[in-house]
Amino acid sequence: MHIALVTTHELPHADVDLLPLAAACAPLGIKTSMVCWEDPRADWSSFDLALIRSTWNYVARLEQFERWIVSVDRVTRLLNPLRALQWNMHKRYLLELHAAGIPVVPTELLLKGEECDWSSAFSRSSELVLKPAISAGSFGTIRVANGDEVAARAHRAAHIDRDFLVQPLLHDVLRSGERNLVFLGGEYSHTVTKSARWSGDSNGSNGRVEATSAERALAERVLAYVKSLGFGDLAYARVDIARGPSGDPLLMELEILEPSLGFEYEPQGAQRLAAWLRSQVVD
Repeated sequence: MHIALVTTHELPHADVDLLPLAAACAPLGIKTSMVCWEDPRADWSSFDLALIRSTWNYVARLEQFERWIVSVDRVTRLLNPLRALQWNMHKRYLLELHAAGIPVVPTELLLKGEECDWSSAFSRSSELVLKPAISAGSFGTIRVANGDEVAARAHRAAHIDRDFLVQPLLHDVLRSGERNLVFLGGEYSHTVTKSARWSGDSNGSNGRVEATSAERALAERVLAYVKSLGFGDLAYARVDIARGPSGDPLLMELEILEPSLGFEYEPQGAQRLAAWLRSQVVD
């Protein structure tokens, strides 16, 4: 069994999940190769599975990346599955999940070229978070102080050729950080906490924590909905949650494309994912 752990040659920082996962695969008889998605020499048909892990530059090469995942899916098994990646790439899924009755941070979607009614947006929240609807890491994500329409308009103008999200700032994220609940092979594994992260910031992971029963329940509702869409089994998912003004958990993002999985805080997570991957290929 040979698995491609898909990364990029343009990593902004080391992917600390890769080596633990490769090490966990070896005793199970799984050969792993770290392959850059942009490498024109890569023979994807030679792998039993292609597991996307740290393709963190895909936003800057979006059309190329979209063509690449389709082409790879034709010649090997892509994980996560192609349709799941395509659905998750654009954060309009937050509106879909909200419509399904799942508690989501309030989100306004501005399509390419559209402007926001900033006065109305600030009337609903003292501070705003602005971000592109297709984004990796903290790309293009900023915090705008109450009533600062000049900053909001300028940031929107800088990204006017992109679909864009306008959300209220959840102050619990500033106080306590967000909770990243990691699921591997469909099963809950562990939770890490992460500080608020704005455009240009490095990864703000702060270590492992215990998820509350309410956080677990919300994450499982989210993944049950995704399962109902019929994409196929997910190798991994990360459900990012924070508390809203009432104290109840809200979904911030669902990451099933290329999330960090926190294996440096939970080494057994790499072993769980390796065991699930081994179960996917019949000798």
